[in-house]
Amino acid sequence: MSKRRLSDALSTDAIWPAFQPLVDLQSGAIIGFEVLARWTDSEAGAIAPSDFIPFAETSNLIGALTQKIVQDACRKAASWRGDFVLAINLSPTQFQDPDLFHFLASIISETGFPMNRIHIEMTESALLDDDTVVRENIASLKSAGMGISLDDFGTGFASLTRLHAFPFDKLKIDTSFVRSMQHDSGSRKIVASVIGLGQSLGMTVVAEGVETEEQAEMLKRLGCDVGQGWLFGRPVDGDATERLLAVSKQKPLTERRGTRSLFLRVHQLETLYEAAPVGLCFLDSDLRHVSVNNRFAAMLGLTPEQMIGLTVHSFMPAREARRVTKDLQRVLAGEPLIVDEYRPPGSENILLVVNQRVDDDAGEPIGISVTAIDVTGHKSMEKALTETEDHARWSIELSPNIPWSSDAEGIVNFMGPTPDPTMSRMRDRIADWYGRMHPDDSLRVRREWLGWLPSGDPFETRFRMRLHDDSWRWMVSRAKPHRDATGKIAKWYGTITEIVPTEVPLDGKVSVKVPHVWHDPDQADVLPTQHLISMLMRMFESAPIAMAITTSDTKTSSYVKVNDAYLKLTGLKWDEINGKKLISEGAAIDNPARDRRHRLLREDGAYELEDVEIAHSDGTIIPTLISAQRTIVDGVSFDVEVIVDVSARVRQQRAIESALKTSAQTDALSGLPNRACFDEVVAGEVARNLLNDRKLAIAYIDLNGFKIVNDSLGHSAGDEVLRTISARLRESFRATDFIARVGGDEFAILLDMDRKYAGDMQTHIQETMERVSKPIPIDGQVTFTGAAVGVTFLQAEDTPQTYVKRADDYMYLAKATGKRVAVVCFGQVLDPPTTHKVDRTNGVRDG
Repeated sequence: MSKRRLSDALSTDAIWPAFQPLVDLQSGAIIGFEVLARWTDSEAGAIAPSDFIPFAETSNLIGALTQKIVQDACRKAASWRGDFVLAINLSPTQFQDPDLFHFLASIISETGFPMNRIHIEMTESALLDDDTVVRENIASLKSAGMGISLDDFGTGFASLTRLHAFPFDKLKIDTSFVRSMQHDSGSRKIVASVIGLGQSLGMTVVAEGVETEEQAEMLKRLGCDVGQGWLFGRPVDGDATERLLAVSKQKPLTERRGTRSLFLRVHQLETLYEAAPVGLCFLDSDLRHVSVNNRFAAMLGLTPEQMIGLTVHSFMPAREARRVTKDLQRVLAGEPLIVDEYRPPGSENILLVVNQRVDDDAGEPIGISVTAIDVTGHKSMEKALTETEDHARWSIELSPNIPWSSDAEGIVNFMGPTPDPTMSRMRDRIADWYGRMHPDDSLRVRREWLGWLPSGDPFETRFRMRLHDDSWRWMVSRAKPHRDATGKIAKWYGTITEIVPTEVPLDGKVSVKVPHVWHDPDQADVLPTQHLISMLMRMFESAPIAMAITTSDTKTSSYVKVNDAYLKLTGLKWDEINGKKLISEGAAIDNPARDRRHRLLREDGAYELEDVEIAHSDGTIIPTLISAQRTIVDGVSFDVEVIVDVSARVRQQRAIESALKTSAQTDALSGLPNRACFDEVVAGEVARNLLNDRKLAIAYIDLNGFKIVNDSLGHSAGDEVLRTISARLRESFRATDFIARVGGDEFAILLDMDRKYAGDMQTHIQETMERVSKPIPIDGQVTFTGAAVGVTFLQAEDTPQTYVKRADDYMYLAKATGKRVAVVCFGQVLDPPTTHKVDRTNGVRDG
């Protein structure tokens, strides 16, 4: 790059104005364009603005570049249809030129483009010095009807006092916040706050860098006025822009509608979007619907458009509207109101409606948040569950089949319903079942159970129990351990079933009589009615656990009988599987596992609590535990299966695994992301930032003097120092900056910045590290630490590894200076104050 080369390009069409649309987010209409400088070289091709604009500033050609771009842009736009505005960027140094207004006015007036449709964009760095010339230039531009915009707000260091003091018309949110607001709550809050700040001061708020529909929708919900970015159009030349205007809707940039909507939107956002994903709406203090989501409107048989801006009197019968209005007025008066069962007019649905007043920061009511949940299915389910428990409770008399589970230490934490309907709480159920066990058996069973636990083998014991009456019945309880991924026992699952005895000797041994069943060879899958009733009614009817009887042969095994719980669990219908072989299409629910279990039945006659994934008819996979017993009746072999759905436990395990993954990427001491997370983020940021003009900087930090603190005051003091430094780093850097603890006393920060703030960033890092390294009081003593910091920008040839290594090398250069706080930015040692930089690295430079 040379001054002659840039000067020659300015005398030709090689440097030209590009136009990027500014779009009203609510209507989608174009309200104007930002004018951007582009250079297309005949030999080198496109030259990045981040390369030639800084050069123009330092080579005293910025005025000529501004004249070229403004003149060409206004001449082209003067003939286009519409009342759009042109937003023109000026360098911070140009605002210190006393002749700036006359310079711009003469250029624009010559083109015939209206001055009142020109918006001048300036950056926060132009406001750092309280310069009289800057104020006079801004006042002159405003007096000529031009608008003034503050660009890239939030990335610089201008004070809010100056923001309030200058007559800005537009406030532009920096791209870095827009890009990260969907996944970073801090960025999202900053965006909402900037929107509120700008609108409260009467400014139009523009969001830069809008690239996705999701970002646009979020900005729209937050109340942002204007969007700019690739979603709405990339910067293009004048001819393409004129064609775009010919087919696009336009809208003039009008003054804001006042600040009241700001407070509504901010508090509406806090209330609506932090709630559960259910029916949501927000009413203002006049009881008009300001915001309604689709689910809430559908609950009333309407669309959001049919409700927004209206009160309930516009879409409800008069009597119902009066009643609802009265309730809402009670809420506005400060009374929270929950309606357990609300039926909308003309609907059979049942809604749970929660109404709550929303106040602004001063405690003044600004509206009502309404949350509605459709509980129609829940109410039906409550009724069905009540009936199911009743069925299960009374089926105990016919076929006792009681599921239970315990933790790894043998403490029982679940048992099925007891014959007593008043025992609804789990601890009451468990106590009731224990109370039904014969007192002579309970201590013995307890000793057997606790003594068996260390073996980890399947458990079985027998005891006497009372059910509906005072008679004692002999029961058998079986349990099998469930192990986690490491092989450690996590839980035990078991069932208690009745033994049908012919006699109960004093020694407790039981003989079992199997009812005689006739078998007709011509009807191998059908049992006589009287024995079907005797056998199956006791085992299956209304049992809450899935059960099935099949014939036993591996290849020709077919269904004999299943209960309702089995059909519900599998999603099958009895007509679909009645008499079918288990290997038939649509009948088998677990073919991959069945052969192995048939072998267990053939060899052992039974298996207990086998982990089996069965296929539901809709294709979903359900984890279960299956126990089975083989029985021979009149020479015919049958298998009886009991299936327990354990999907809730599996979902819980997956949630735990997800939490463990998050924990694995977080440093426990500081709460910051750890090295593993840092490496992952760096790889992604390097890949993304190499594709655009923005600058990605990394600051690699090593604490000075930390070992002395550890050695003299102990590790607990050292831990407190690390926690304090981590907190100070979080407070001192932006929400969009990524901060990680990558080693013992080492930290790393990723900073996504425009090239125009590179100089400011160096100064900011030096000053920030001085603040971060202030003395830290611990247990009545004051500890002193410092920091060595290496800073570098991402280069085109970088990989994540070379990028981090260069920052690490610069950090060691900083450490070699011996200073308490030393920063090496791009190979240069910064000396506070940073007005003078000394090269102490023998020519080491960032490319």
